[in-house]
Amino acid sequence: MPAFAVGGAEATGTTYDFVAKVSVGSGAGARGCSGALVAPQWIVTAADCFASDGKVAAGVPAVATTATVGRADLTETDGLVAPVVYLVPNLDRGVVLAKLATPATGITPVVVGASAPSTGDELTVAGFGRTATEWVPKKLHTGTFGVTAADDTALTIAGSSESSVICKGDAGGPALRSTSSGLELVALNQRTWQGGCLGETETRREAVEIRVDNLAGWIKQTTVADVSIFGTLADGHLTYSAIVSSSGDRLTTVTSTATLGFTPKALATLNANTLLATDTAGVLYRVDVTGVNPALTFNAPVKVGTGWTHDLLAYDGDGSLFGIAANTLRRYTVTSAKPEASNIINNTVIGSGFALKTLTATGPDWILGTTDAGVLRSYYIDPVGKWTGYSLVTTGWAGPTHLVSPGNGIYYARNGSGRLDWYTDGAPFDGKGTDIASHSSDPVDASGWNQTLLSAAPLRAFPQNAADVSVFGVDDTNHLTYTATDAFGAPIAAVTSAATLPFEAKAIATLNYDTVLVTATTGRLFRIDVTTTLPVLTFAAPVDLAGGWTHDMLAYDGAGSLFGIASGTLRRYTITSTKPVAANITANTSIGTGFTLKAFTTTGRGWILGNTSDGRLVSYNIDDAGKWTGYTLATSGWDIYTRLASPGNGMYYGVTAEGTVGYFRDAAPYDGKGTDIEGTASTPEAPRKWSSKLVSAVPFIS
Repeated sequence: MPAFAVGGAEATGTTYDFVAKVSVGSGAGARGCSGALVAPQWIVTAADCFASDGKVAAGVPAVATTATVGRADLTETDGLVAPVVYLVPNLDRGVVLAKLATPATGITPVVVGASAPSTGDELTVAGFGRTATEWVPKKLHTGTFGVTAADDTALTIAGSSESSVICKGDAGGPALRSTSSGLELVALNQRTWQGGCLGETETRREAVEIRVDNLAGWIKQTTVADVSIFGTLADGHLTYSAIVSSSGDRLTTVTSTATLGFTPKALATLNANTLLATDTAGVLYRVDVTGVNPALTFNAPVKVGTGWTHDLLAYDGDGSLFGIAANTLRRYTVTSAKPEASNIINNTVIGSGFALKTLTATGPDWILGTTDAGVLRSYYIDPVGKWTGYSLVTTGWAGPTHLVSPGNGIYYARNGSGRLDWYTDGAPFDGKGTDIASHSSDPVDASGWNQTLLSAAPLRAFPQNAADVSVFGVDDTNHLTYTATDAFGAPIAAVTSAATLPFEAKAIATLNYDTVLVTATTGRLFRIDVTTTLPVLTFAAPVDLAGGWTHDMLAYDGAGSLFGIASGTLRRYTITSTKPVAANITANTSIGTGFTLKAFTTTGRGWILGNTSDGRLVSYNIDDAGKWTGYTLATSGWDIYTRLASPGNGMYYGVTAEGTVGYFRDAAPYDGKGTDIEGTASTPEAPRKWSSKLVSAVPFIS
């Protein structure tokens, strides 16, 4: 019988603060489990908590899940309650590592044991489930158990006293061994006979535990190693390596059993489980990774498109895919974590003459490469495609055959003999190489890196969710909302925060996937830092930035310009940070008066779109000097919309007072004409609904 807990003595004090209460789902289908904090942001628990058959997919939990740690008494308020945002299953054992939205600061994780339990050992087992006397206890209980049998993957244990029982209610509770240095984790609860539990007639008290002492390496690789590097071998096999960024230590390398089925030419990593690879015939494939440890597995590659003759590919973690073919640099916008052809848009030629030997991305809109002459070059490509290049180092970089970066100023260079060196850049976006530190005396490996292609997963990987468009909003009760939609405005997922904004919201502008600006009716401007979107929407306490923001509407163009309208006057501000404070909102400029718009949004760099009460759809271009040019795109029919939103790329959403969404596509959004706008308004038979009083889309280019 899976899913059980411990019926024994109530735990007191802080000794067992690392024990977690895991709540999976809600309502009639809700499940309760236990687990153990093994790193500040990770708990380990049983796979049965998330799937009755134990088959858990890597990624966002299928249903909303929260974990409570540092709280032996669930009626108290100490410790941490945080959403679970990512699951990493162990394919060979019924175990899952669950990542929390925020670290459990101040709570010491339990140490994973380094040796196997033996028959006769005494263990302490902890859990939050049913006991001998309570159906749903609010306090953590512990019991003492003896090991009666052990093999490579499991233990059999039995209670040392009548009060030591393991009952239905929680899976994944820790089995702990006492040592001279404290408690250490050796196993997790898996199955029990439930003898002695409330409501049970069974008399047998034995239970089976999943050993985790021999999973210590896997746990460390997942929770400590923060750099993931994928690669391809000459025979088409994939490789995965985990590296600790702070030390350069490689913890593991795994090679897939399966092959890609084609000869790879270029490789880019979108996120922890999605790769893009081209073949020598110019076909672009998406490779969905299903597991990386202890085995590297992936689904059959998905053909995305043709004509991809690029010699090099790199993804910046923020929606921009860069490719070089015949020394021409191109940029594409990727709008989904699992892209199909329609999700790779904005094919833009940045320029020619990019004769680079290697290519990687170091952060949003920044790429790095080496030349045959040994120059290390960095480039910044702004949202409209203008580039600025910098020679960071002028000699000594001819050796690397591969260059990869996960971001954060960390560079890895592999040479022809298979040596992988690592470097740290104290200021990766300053256009200078004087602060690049080499760790040549302590390479990642002196040899062994024989992959034909290498690519690092960006530490900041957007989009995380497989949605074409992300829209934030505020509802009538001042809850924050998040809607993930397809390219036609149909919701893929929609969530509302449990917490409310501590003010009455008036206007909203989305800066990026985790930062929203909201004004209050009192004129205060707040920054909202979103911590999770799916499966639950959470945010940090709003940051009060400034007063005097009496704007009726706000919109951000994704390229540094925030627009606001108050009493018909349009103003522009420059945003100089992804997480701005007051000092990062500068250049308050009055663009002009007479902007009596009913709703407005931005459609690209320096472009806004609005509608009027007499039904017109109007567009404005504001140049760098603040001069504006207006265009009437439609003369009637647009007065039904009380809200407008656009992520860019000619995609417009109009929301009526009733929440019905109309979707429109403008083939040439910056031509000043509306004749090429095609509408796919929601039909009464299949209405799309956005009920938020305020809406704002994440700009594709932000």
